[in-house]
Amino acid sequence: MLRILTIASSVAVLLSVAGIPFAQAATCGGVHRVKLQETLSSISTNYYGTPRRWRKIYNANYKLVGTSPALILPGQSLSIPCKNATVVKIPDRRIKTAAVQRSPAVKTSAQSGDLLLPKIRVLTGGDYKPFTDKKLPNGGMITDIVDRSLSSQQLAVAGPNSKLSWVNDWAAHLDPLLVNKAFDIGFPWFRPNCAKYDELDKPAKFRCDNFHFSKPVFEILVLFFKRKASAFTFKSDNDVIGSKICRPSGYFTFDLDEKGRNWVKDKKITLVRPQTVEECFRLLNSGGVDAVALNEFTGKASLKKLAMTDSITTIEKPVSILTLHVVVAKTHERAKALLAYMNAGLARIRSNGVYGAIVDRHLTTFWRKQDGSS
Repeated sequence: MLRILTIASSVAVLLSVAGIPFAQAATCGGVHRVKLQETLSSISTNYYGTPRRWRKIYNANYKLVGTSPALILPGQSLSIPCKNATVVKIPDRRIKTAAVQRSPAVKTSAQSGDLLLPKIRVLTGGDYKPFTDKKLPNGGMITDIVDRSLSSQQLAVAGPNSKLSWVNDWAAHLDPLLVNKAFDIGFPWFRPNCAKYDELDKPAKFRCDNFHFSKPVFEILVLFFKRKASAFTFKSDNDVIGSKICRPSGYFTFDLDEKGRNWVKDKKITLVRPQTVEECFRLLNSGGVDAVALNEFTGKASLKKLAMTDSITTIEKPVSILTLHVVVAKTHERAKALLAYMNAGLARIRSNGVYGAIVDRHLTTFWRKQDGSS
């Protein structure tokens, strides 16, 4: 699970433990272009031979870096003052850093004056199997992926602390909790086609106008669920015209209008919107609607729960293929840094095989339960 970790980044300690001597310090007085996974501490080590002079670099670049020195961005150009150069000191109270938990593991580096990294406040909700739920192993598949992405960065560069909060009122996540910066990042959220969306689709417009999206965390299929005895078919978009389609209130609808189909926008279908997924399936089972349009995981889990697997089936042709993301509000002063940090961690666990193992473990458990084999 995501957890509160307070780690002082000490390259000096890591190198000494590994028995590796410091490389000769680079030339000061120039400009350093930040590389992926670098911190002010590691840059200080490179130029001064010790991580303890990170504040000199920070003070010289305060206007660029801002109040969170831990979240520098790849590609930023930092001025590197020489050791004896006079730099205006920024008061410590203006630096947003995490509180020190003085355990033996961090005491030495904490006392050395090394950089402490800020805590990332993470928001998700439950009852979204197999993606997020407190009762699932590690909080669900997406929770597990986000946790490992952040912690992979922490292990590599002593990254930010993370604290996960569960708020089951999903409608409150984007607005007001994230847009008002009560939390730093949230997951998992679908990304509309922000390059082209209907201005009348208010949920899609709000997401695109107010949030940055991480790289895709997971790809998901949206399917039509139908009664086995029904003649409803979906071989082309025209087959759906005139049908009654159910999708619960509060769920996105932008995919129903994508690719020029405009089922909702042009009222080519009757969209029925009860409060819950279960109500949609009860309507379908009784003949009140022709189909339910939902992601395959939520839909199949609900059918299992309602004991309707004998009467309702899926059409394998997907309505849409959507991606789940971590989001951060555009108003957040550290938005780009947070996204860069999350994306770098996600790339790391994809490349080292951890991502695939997480997905395989969670989906194997999920489908086994749906098949009734455990």
